[in-house]
Amino acid sequence: MDASPPLEQVEARFYDFGPGVACSLPDLPPDGYYVGVPTSRYEGSAPCGSYVDIDGPLGSVRAQIVDRCTGCGPDQYDLSRSAFEAIADSVDGVAPVRISIVRDPNPAPELFYRVQQSSSTSWIGILFSGTGNPLAQVALRPDSGGDYRPMRRGYDNYWTVSGIGRGPFTAQVTDIYGHVAYVPGVAIEPGQLRRTGIQLYDITAEPSPAPPEPPAPVVVTTVVAAPAPCTP
Repeated sequence: MDASPPLEQVEARFYDFGPGVACSLPDLPPDGYYVGVPTSRYEGSAPCGSYVDIDGPLGSVRAQIVDRCTGCGPDQYDLSRSAFEAIADSVDGVAPVRISIVRDPNPAPELFYRVQQSSSTSWIGILFSGTGNPLAQVALRPDSGGDYRPMRRGYDNYWTVSGIGRGPFTAQVTDIYGHVAYVPGVAIEPGQLRRTGIQLYDITAEPSPAPPEPPAPVVVTTVVAAPAPCTP
């Protein structure tokens, strides 16, 4: 993990996030901490599902990138109301903040996926989330064997590939830092949210403190006095 991620001075404002976020992430609690990035930073959905730390006038918060802010300038970010109120006064409407990318957020989330509604044996789209970090690549192959075929990421954060068959499949999920996870048993069951029990990366536990040194042995020295001389 980077010891000191770069900080960027930007402007934050807030709005009420709805279910139709650009990253297509499902089941977002309305009171969660979320970010909508400017279009210039959205990069075809590349940062979706990753996290940033935001430092504002009144505090700090960690928030997930889930949306694209179409009305934001290059240095403007939209925060969910809960996230904004954690770092600034909502009465102000906007606030200067510092934002930094989080690598390997702790605890590592659980990977889950959803197969796109229009998927079939001739074409399949899959949304992955719970990655913690931005994804670099997703590839798919039949569980019966064969080569992995790279999928193409869409603007809606779904990964797609054509002509791969009826499955089930194993997905190879790789993030931008080189972490790789394998998700077997991906079936063409559109719309269902599937949790995997898999984490894309491991958080190394802090080493246990060394046990205390055993106490030094107690050395007992016995002094034997010479017998007193006999008196005649």
